[in-house]
Amino acid sequence: AAVVAAVGESLGRAAGGTSGGLYHVLFAAAAAALAKCRGTPDAAAWSAAAKSGVAAIRRYGGASPGDRTMLDALLPATEALSSFSGCTPVEALQAAAKAAAEGAEATKGMAAGAGRSSYVPEAQLKGTADPGAYAVGIWLAAAAEAIAAQ
Repeated sequence: AAVVAAVGESLGRAAGGTSGGLYHVLFAAAAAALAKCRGTPDAAAWSAAAKSGVAAIRRYGGASPGDRTMLDALLPATEALSSFSGCTPVEALQAAAKAAAEGAEATKGMAAGAGRSSYVPEAQLKGTADPGAYAVGIWLAAAAEAIAAQ
């Protein structure tokens, strides 16, 4: 839990703009959920932590699914994590990264209802994935690679 909280604090400081603050919220809520575990968190605990983080982003960020934000990648990634309870952490993160990338791809056809993209004319967004959603897939894939390399 402490490492997850530290990641959130680091991202909150280092990642500028709204995304940094939202990542801080995501990881702080996930860390709080993990802190309730006794012993080493299992797959169900990690899934619950991810869901807590996403719920916190929805609460504080104000976006909803389909608004063309990072949520459109985080929600399918979280669902993927919850459906892979019997696999290795690397397999679960790989599935989450794939689901996030698919969620980001889906934002190409969405109108922006929230987030920074909502300030950009819709014609300029067509065919381009939301950057925040795209980033979710990248960092989840990087996390899977880092764990696999250990």
